[in-house]
Amino acid sequence: MTPKPYLLSLAAGLLLLTSACDSGESAAEALPPAKGEQAPARAEMPTMAASAGAGAVETRNHRWVGSVQAKHHVELSPQMTGVIAQLTVEEGETVEKGQILFRTEGAAVKLAVSQASAAVAQAQLSVDEAEREAERTRKLASRGSVGSANLERAESGVKAAKAGLKQAKAAAAVARAQARDLTVKAPISGVIVGKYKNVGELATMMPPTIVLIIDDLSTVEVRVRVPELKLREIDVGSPVSVYFPALDLDREVSITRIGNAVDPRSRTIELVLEIDNPGMRIKSGMSVEVGLGKVAKAEAAPGQEQDQAGAPAEDGPAKADADATAKADGGAAKADAATPTAMLAPGKASHSAP
Repeated sequence: MTPKPYLLSLAAGLLLLTSACDSGESAAEALPPAKGEQAPARAEMPTMAASAGAGAVETRNHRWVGSVQAKHHVELSPQMTGVIAQLTVEEGETVEKGQILFRTEGAAVKLAVSQASAAVAQAQLSVDEAEREAERTRKLASRGSVGSANLERAESGVKAAKAGLKQAKAAAAVARAQARDLTVKAPISGVIVGKYKNVGELATMMPPTIVLIIDDLSTVEVRVRVPELKLREIDVGSPVSVYFPALDLDREVSITRIGNAVDPRSRTIELVLEIDNPGMRIKSGMSVEVGLGKVAKAEAAPGQEQDQAGAPAEDGPAKADADATAKADGGAAKADAATPTAMLAPGKASHSAP
């Protein structure tokens, strides 16, 4: 008896299904348990505390790393879409406020100006003609040759002609303004730090095409982020020290502005310092190290303030603690003054044995 084809297909399908179930069970047995001692350790999820301070970078000498920005930064785009016909400056050149920087082609705009000027001249002729006609009608009306209706009609014609002249002048002013928009002038004095288009390239108004960038580097801004807890020690006007590693230059300035918001991820706040830059040595983008007032004072103290015995001078609170310790120890404090223990920091000397 010959087996039927559909029975053979059914048997083959059952065999494949059975083998798939067996392989799934073996794969499931090979997986590690999800719970218990034999379960693999779970990966630690990043927390807010783990990423705190990521926005503030502190050096080993307790300074905070920031960067320099130009106080005035201008990106120039054309005021009308067109092909750049003239570009008068190059990157690195110094420009003055009001200097022409580039022009875009505008043949249609120039034709519109000519057309508007012709319209103004035509409207002026219409006004002159209407006034002459009104004057003739007024004389005829005085002799009774024409009625008052004719005189009113002539006077209305003068008013209409004057309104047309005003409209033509407004259209001419718009055309001249569009012609002025073909020329882009420097809004500030500064240095061309970026040039992104050349003569013959298309520059659009929307979306704006950046053609030139001007930075005024006569005054620069140093922006640095510090932990929010530093707000206990600083305020607007607090003195800070700024070090430029690229120039090996130190400057003492005051805090100009403190940011209005704390970054919730890094728990830092931004400080802004304005620094005069007459020689233009400080460049935009430079890295700087900023030391806050107390840190800068602590770094300048060693080797500068010493007492007569050659030891570093103690400040007010530390000296008061040392005096209190000396009184509590009685005569033993005088004996300790001649020992090396007396040369330690006030906090450590107070814990030493009498």
